Amino acid sequence: MSDSIMIQAWNEIMEDATEAEACVVSLYNIEPYYGGPEEGGWWGNLYILKEYVRCSNRDAAEKLQEKLQERCSQLNYEAKIADGEHCLRMMERADARGEDLDDYGYDGPSMYRVFIEKFPGENQVTERSHYE
Repeated sequence: MSDSIMIQAWNEIMEDATEAEACVVSLYNIEPYYGGPEEGGWWGNLYILKEYVRCSNRDAAEKLQEKLQERCSQLNYEAKIADGEHCLRMMERADARGEDLDDYGYDGPSMYRVFIEKFPGENQVTERSHYE
């Protein structure tokens, strides 16, 4: 006798099933920093884990990532506008005082990015690099 009715039904249902693959969708705040003046100046980024959600498969994780990245794009745009306005105020204040401005110490705006990871914090970077 061939496979039981139960096994046949199971095989028909599972034909198009997505294999379970535990993954995490993680939201990071990317904080730029000025590293130092070496070799003409250099900058780095800290990747700070803000939130995460566990997903049962890659397809669900990719859909969530896409939706979150849309929101992050808006937050990043708003951060760039706010940073530009802040820079303009700093330049106007320095100009009114007759001061020169340099970019040493300017870090730039924080940004947001969404990653699909195997575990929460896989892409986290919380320590600043040092020039060697």
